Amino acid sequence: MKKAFIAIMCLIGYLSGTAMAGTVIAMRGDGTVVFIDDQKEEITDRVVTGEYGGSMGAVTPDGKLLYVANTSPGQYTTSIIDVEKRVLIKNLPTGPRPAHAYVSHDGKFVGVAHKFSENGKIVIAIIDTYSNMVKHRLMIDIENSAYRGVLNPHNTWLRDGKHLLVPNWADNVVHVIDAQNGKEAARLQLEGNPHNFNTTRDNKELWVAVDAVEDGTGKKVGCGQLVIYDIPGIVSSPPVTSPKTSFCLTTKPGEPQNGHHTAFTRDGKYAYAANNGTGNVGTSINVFDVETKKLVAHLTGGGKGVGHPFMSPDGKYVVVGQYGGNVLTFIDAGKHEVVKELPVGEGKGVQWIAFTPDNKKAFVNNNTEDAVYVIDMEKLAVKKKIETAEPDKKWKTQWHVTNGWYQVYEVVETSLK
Repeated sequence: MKKAFIAIMCLIGYLSGTAMAGTVIAMRGDGTVVFIDDQKEEITDRVVTGEYGGSMGAVTPDGKLLYVANTSPGQYTTSIIDVEKRVLIKNLPTGPRPAHAYVSHDGKFVGVAHKFSENGKIVIAIIDTYSNMVKHRLMIDIENSAYRGVLNPHNTWLRDGKHLLVPNWADNVVHVIDAQNGKEAARLQLEGNPHNFNTTRDNKELWVAVDAVEDGTGKKVGCGQLVIYDIPGIVSSPPVTSPKTSFCLTTKPGEPQNGHHTAFTRDGKYAYAANNGTGNVGTSINVFDVETKKLVAHLTGGGKGVGHPFMSPDGKYVVVGQYGGNVLTFIDAGKHEVVKELPVGEGKGVQWIAFTPDNKKAFVNNNTEDAVYVIDMEKLAVKKKIETAEPDKKWKTQWHVTNGWYQVYEVVETSLK
């Protein structure tokens, strides 16, 4: 099984390299997708979608297609871009305020969840990547009709490439979708908003990051949680939907609780979990042993609003960005120790990172500066600033950067070692 997994990942890495080697893609909320040459550190192309709020996107494993969810209010489409030709293929209608487009492991499907409901139902679209048409459009009833917030931030796939995981913040559940048949296969009930998903390399465990435990009214009253499920049980018939275990994030006294993203280290042995904190002021970073589920380190990020623990391709560093600040926290992944706090620009919202496969550079967004910064990974120093906005679109909307296929965007697996 392990050898088969390594072979698949190597194949994915090879295929991705043929289509978009040397390219970093930066998605902007102003309707522009920017292509950056990672060697020249220059913008080479721009694709204008004509839509807005395209803050996050995903590429197919072969690197040929990019899917961007246009999430601003009033938007209804997912943009599909030919990465090789640098042209817009189409803006495909999928539903109200697409939240995030995720590509399955085999590259056959794209799952799109949506921030808003339609006729009292959560909307889930499954796109066929061969035809670039919607294969299935699911409409699932929302039980908490009084809920008025956004429904979800992200979805993702189990490693079988067959099941899509979609959070539902109105009801605090995760919908497990059979993508081939377009049906709900299982439903997982949580105590708060499910935010982020990770599966172990053997596809046996699902780790769900929950923002915070809520009371019956939806008020956040408890800790940020990690809830762990048995994947074979979830996809069995009938499904087993009770969690194996759950535990709280550890924070400092008085630190606002609001869990955010969790990601596994490259070797799969440790899970790094960030406490974003209500109001983007959290600083705690927890490190758990994946096998024992024990806390092995409680670290502190140097800024505020820690959010995403990114893994360098060589497995040497865990790099955590921040919503409420401009600092990158570099952590030694072997020792679980902070080795550097690096300010990136003057703005805030330093949240997404794309490492070059040779581990020499990282490309990092700065949301409020409308820029992507180049980081020298050998010196752990800022090397260059790349302005990504056109002069008339300084809207503080530089968001996601990526350079390969991922299951969770903190670990680009086309550069997996």
